[in-house]
Amino acid sequence: MTDLRTDAPVASRRSGYAAQWPTVTRLLVAEGLRTLLITTAAMLAIGVVGSLVARWRGWQLLTTSDLDAMSFEVVADSDGVTIVASLLFVPGGVGVAALVMAFVLAARTRALIAAGATRASVAVGNLVTALVMTAYVLVVAGIVLAVVAGGVGRAAELLGAEGPADLAVLAVRGLGAVLMALVGAITITTVFLRWPWWVGALVLPALAILLPWLAGWALPGLADAVGQAVGRPGFDLATAVVTAAVYWVIVRRVPVP
Repeated sequence: MTDLRTDAPVASRRSGYAAQWPTVTRLLVAEGLRTLLITTAAMLAIGVVGSLVARWRGWQLLTTSDLDAMSFEVVADSDGVTIVASLLFVPGGVGVAALVMAFVLAARTRALIAAGATRASVAVGNLVTALVMTAYVLVVAGIVLAVVAGGVGRAAELLGAEGPADLAVLAVRGLGAVLMALVGAITITTVFLRWPWWVGALVLPALAILLPWLAGWALPGLADAVGQAVGRPGFDLATAVVTAAVYWVIVRRVPVP
């Protein structure tokens, strides 16, 4: 693995971080984007090859713009073979790939630190990578949606947006949902790097299940307020920011054997 330490003497941990974080960030962003580009190409290739095979074999090819249908499947029955396809399976696959890469890149935290990177530079690299991958997923989703709908205006209608304000709300929701998933992935991974496995196995379910139940029982007013906040457009984005802060605190204490 590349040695991230510089030859020049480092006056302080802060100067080491300032020198390293651009390099670490470039390494992580490059790997994340490379994987997403390969995934995009593979998903598009599946669609093209499937369409060509359907034409060659005389199969029926049905396309759908249903937002809930993110699949490319072959159905065989007594009437023949039908391929039911939606280009929306492309952003779906890219989103899954981004989530997987968030786990994978965060799992390399110890290796990067052992190679000379500071914990702060690794933290910045993973957070910036999460932002870049989020942007990539949203751009792919927007392009595919515009192609499926036959234009930007019709894409907005397909999403149920009645104007620029509705589109802005949907954009904030999408940004928050994807970013929260990726930042949550790197935070969960880092929890298992920071402490023994049983800590994460106990704490994470407790936070997801037990804590909301206790809050609803002991503080019903607070639980109701949180329930109302969940439905607001910026809730996921705000949660992603808070989760990023938690990640920053945890990763700064990750031990290296």
